[in-house]
Amino acid sequence: MARRIVHDDTAAIAWVAARTGCAVDSWQTPRAIGLRDADDRLLAAVVYERFSECDCNIHVASDESGHWLTRAFLAQVFAYPFIQCGLRRVTGLVPAKNQRALRFDQHLGFEVEGYCEQAMPGDDIVVLGMLRRRCRFIPKEYRC
Repeated sequence: MARRIVHDDTAAIAWVAARTGCAVDSWQTPRAIGLRDADDRLLAAVVYERFSECDCNIHVASDESGHWLTRAFLAQVFAYPFIQCGLRRVTGLVPAKNQRALRFDQHLGFEVEGYCEQAMPGDDIVVLGMLRRRCRFIPKEYRC
């Protein structure tokens, strides 16, 4: 299966928003990396937004096939904020009821940093963080 990683994949922004239930118009300066198959269909995408000097928010979505989860894609996903942008951390805000996403994010190395009650209609939000120095998907020389 031929796959390609697409940087600045603007079509992926709406795709991630639709799959995560986020409102695209609430995102500030979104940037996206997509993983596309040979037929140009998105298998997975990551949106980065709300950039500050040290941090950005990250949103991840997939087609749920599992065919997207490769070390090469994850290396690109984390190289963008940590190496290219020079950020020290990324933040994920996950609905508390989405246990599958919470387990997946923690498996990647995100750590639970907080809990925001009633932060969404009908749900709470779990605040997750990944620090550059702890990210196993980027080369060691960049983990400072």
